[in-house]
Amino acid sequence: MRTTINRSIRRAAGAVAALAMLLTAAGCSTEGGGEATAKSADDEVAQTAAAELEKLYGDGTFTEPSTTGPKAQPGYRVAMVSSGIQSPTGTSTANGARDAAKILGWDLSIYDGKYEPSEYQEGIRQAISQKVDAIWLYSIDCPLVRTALDEAKRAKIPVFSQEAADCSDVDPDAPSYYERSLQFPEGDFIAWGEGLGASQAVYLLAKLGADAEVIEVSNTELVITKAVHDGFQKKMAELCPDCEITNVPVRLADFGPALQEKISTALLRSPSANGLAVSYDDLMTAGGSAAVLASGRNESLVVVAGSGYEANADLVRENKGQDAGWTYDGRYEAWSAADMLNRYFAGEEPTASGVGISIFDREENLPSPGEAFKVGFDYESVFKEVWGAS
Repeated sequence: MRTTINRSIRRAAGAVAALAMLLTAAGCSTEGGGEATAKSADDEVAQTAAAELEKLYGDGTFTEPSTTGPKAQPGYRVAMVSSGIQSPTGTSTANGARDAAKILGWDLSIYDGKYEPSEYQEGIRQAISQKVDAIWLYSIDCPLVRTALDEAKRAKIPVFSQEAADCSDVDPDAPSYYERSLQFPEGDFIAWGEGLGASQAVYLLAKLGADAEVIEVSNTELVITKAVHDGFQKKMAELCPDCEITNVPVRLADFGPALQEKISTALLRSPSANGLAVSYDDLMTAGGSAAVLASGRNESLVVVAGSGYEANADLVRENKGQDAGWTYDGRYEAWSAADMLNRYFAGEEPTASGVGISIFDREENLPSPGEAFKVGFDYESVFKEVWGAS
């Protein structure tokens, strides 16, 4: 639920809060899970970060899709190969792709890669054997499937990427395999990923200022998760070069008890840490929140992750080890990717999607119970109008 009322209240209270800071020589600790210590008015780090954070509330950098483009190009056979459809991101993307394809008049098949690179390649090979008109990859980086992509290239089947890095993105000397890749307001896929990490740094510094002492839990096995890590580190260095950051590297194989133990150990070793950044929401539900609660420091840590799906929105709402995160609207992204393919089929140039970045916490952008974050505008009606399906 869009919290425009909360936004208005917060802005109206801004002058009072500023006056309160001017009257305090030092910060006063506040009660409540992960609430920041009030910062003195001369904390430039907090002020700069707060100005950036304000721009990330509401729809943030999300924008409505282009109102011009080709009509629906029906009759095409398209195969989506997803890295996996069991996670909230995979599920919402697959459902969004099905609905968009139905409107566009496509025969869409979806292959579940089950988060196994060997399955990704199998999905691509099945699409080739079916002689589809296009292969749509979701969250599958080119280097993981290069052999199968060589086969698709020989079969002259164009491959499109949504949330994935081309081989040439990772290695400048490598060839490009993707016909088109979804673009974001921040730029390409990697730039968008870095923006996600940067938003976490902005949130923590807006709450903690120059006193921030942060533990960053990061996974760099994937291009996207490495980009989140890089973006976080860059923004922290830009806004608060003297702030202390302790990096805790984790692996996908750590999900569960091993992940909780790593985060618990990091908290024990950094008793004065007041901030925790976790690359994305799955790390919170797979051990992160449990570690924070078990540490007894839920009230003194500001914890930020990402995505804004139901389980993590509940953690924020119920003060169970997470305070904020960047947002994700998988359905909007899937419709934007479908529009990218439709423009290709129509022989038209691509356009950047409006899928951007915003922040949710208890006061802003917190979804209604049982729901995931959604942008605050009706993008479906815009796409339907463009596609001639309204």
